This record gives sequence, C-alpha cells and structure tokens, in this order.
Amino acid sequence: EKKSHEDPMKSRDMDRAAKILDRMVNQNMYEEIAMDFKYWEDVSDNYRPGEGTLLPLWRFTCDKAKRRQVTAICWSPEYADMFAVGYGSYEFLKQTSGLVCIFSLKNPSHPEFQFVTESGVMSLHFHPTFSNLLAVGCYDGSVMVYDVHKSVDEPIYQSSVQTGKHSDPVWQIFWQVDDANPALQFVSVSSDGVVNLWTMQKSELSHEPLMELTKPEAPLGEAGDAGGDG
Repeated sequence: EKKSHEDPMKSRDMDRAAKILDRMVNQNMYEEIAMDFKYWEDVSDNYRPGEGTLLPLWRFTCDKAKRRQVTAICWSPEYADMFAVGYGSYEFLKQTSGLVCIFSLKNPSHPEFQFVTESGVMSLHFHPTFSNLLAVGCYDGSVMVYDVHKSVDEPIYQSSVQTGKHSDPVWQIFWQVDDANPALQFVSVSSDGVVNLWTMQKSELSHEPLMELTKPEAPLGEAGDAGGDG
C-alpha cells in the first residue's frame, strides 16, 4: 500500500479546517457588530420623519487594493453574507492592474479569495444560478469569467484581441438567463458604443454584437450656430 507523501499541513482538508477556524474566531470577535447588523435601531428616528441614522459596521480592506479605487460591487445570489468587489481606477491617465476580492460578513478581517487582472476592473456580476461564475469587465475592453470555487488566480475564460474585445472600458456586464437557451451567456456594454453578447463554449469565449449605440446628432440650428440677428 502506497503512502501519501503530501504534507498534511498543506493539504486541502487542513486549508478548509483553518478557514473554518478563522471564521469562528472572527465571529466571536465581531459578535456585537453582528447583533447590531441584525437588530440595531435608533429610537430617535421616530422623532425625525423622513430621516434615518447610518451605523457603520464593518470595514473591508485588502493590502493589494491599496492605491486602487472601488469600481464595482456585487452580492452573491447564493450566499447572503458574500459579495465581490472590483478594484480599478477612474484616473484614466494612471491605469494599473485590477483586482477582484471576494469578502464575507463572517470574516471581515481579510478576503476569502483574490484575483489579480492585467487591466483595472470596471464591472462584475455573479451568475444568478451558477453562483460560482463571476463575469468581469475591464478598462482595456476585455471580459473574463472566474470560477470562484477553484480559488485559482486565473480566469477560466478571457477575451483577447485575437478573439475580439471592446475598444473602450466595459462599464456594465450582466449574465443573461434564458430558459429556452441553456447556454451560459452574458452581455457587456462599453463606451465604444457596442453591446456584445458573449457565449461560453467548450474551448473559447465567443461573442456577437447585439447593437451599436450612436450619439444623436444635434438638430440643425442648435449646434455650431454662430450667427445672430445683428
């Protein structure tokens, strides 16, 4: 009988056990905040119609997110305590690599998963049925799909210049669910005016343009009218 040479301290079971223990410790540390999240109410709100009180609870940070701006947030459709945050930059002359962090309310001390992207993240969206699939749109016009269950810092699908991508930042990305069509598809919108439909196939990410948005021309007499009565 062959004996496994795997270091038990580096095994998947040990990693899972360590994460569970970490969550339990954090839940004990943040128990009062968790109670505020569920039950806190400010009685003074009853005397201020139309106004309310905002109580800060958790602060989620990540060392890799320093000098990056939060550009997108999306809650998991399956786990009510989990959400994804996209990091990029709105300073278009100071673009850096992007970052996606998956946080949980059960462990505010650090993200559950982290994914680094070559270009800044501008948008993201969880699939409403297959919640492990996270679609991401980037500043360079590319789109990609991560499987968060794999915890691997590489997308399972990614567009490129060869396969096709937007020429401007992707400002919105959204999974399209159609009961009549079982294919995994999502839509992306970019400031290049193109709306693309992306389909996850066995070996690649294919796309087709749904529409092209154009800027309406100003009516005659309103634009560039330098004339006058005098």
